Amino acid sequence: MNTQRGFTIAELVIVMVVVGVLSAVALPRLFDQSEFAARGGRDFLASGLRYAQKSAIAMRRNVCLDIAGSTVAATIATAPGSDQSCNAGAALVHPANNLAFADPANALPGGAAVTASASVIFDAAGRPLTAPAAPLAAAMTISVAGHPVSVTIEPETGLVH
Repeated sequence: MNTQRGFTIAELVIVMVVVGVLSAVALPRLFDQSEFAARGGRDFLASGLRYAQKSAIAMRRNVCLDIAGSTVAATIATAPGSDQSCNAGAALVHPANNLAFADPANALPGGAAVTASASVIFDAAGRPLTAPAAPLAAAMTISVAGHPVSVTIEPETGLVH
C-alpha cells in the first residue's frame, strides 16, 4: 500500500480560520504603539518623581516639579529650609543624560502626555508639599493619557507608586 502524506482539507481550513482570527485581533494590538507609549510615559514620570524626591533628601533642599503636557520641569531651591521656594533655583538634571528635566530630550516617551497639569514640591525630608510650607492633604494622582493606572504620591511619606 502506498501511504501519502499531507493535510486534509479540514485541517487546512481550521489553520486558515485560526490565522485569520489572530490577524484580525492580535496584529492591530501589536502594531498600536499608543499603549506602550502611555506605559512608558507613566513609568518615566514615576521615576522622575522618585528621583526628585531622593534629590531633595540628599541635598536637603526643596525640589519643585511642574508637570504639563509631555514635559517635566524640575528645579532645586537655592537654600536649605522648608520655607524656601524653587522660583530662582537651579534646574535638576536627569541622571541618564545630564540634561535638565525640561529639556525636550527628556520629554515623556512616545508622545505620551499627562491629562492635567500638576505641581509638586518635595521638602528636605522627601514629603510632598502643595506650596513651599503646606503639606499635601490627600494622595495626589497624576494620570497619563491612554494608561489606566495613575501615578500616586502619598501625602505623609512621599511614596511614589
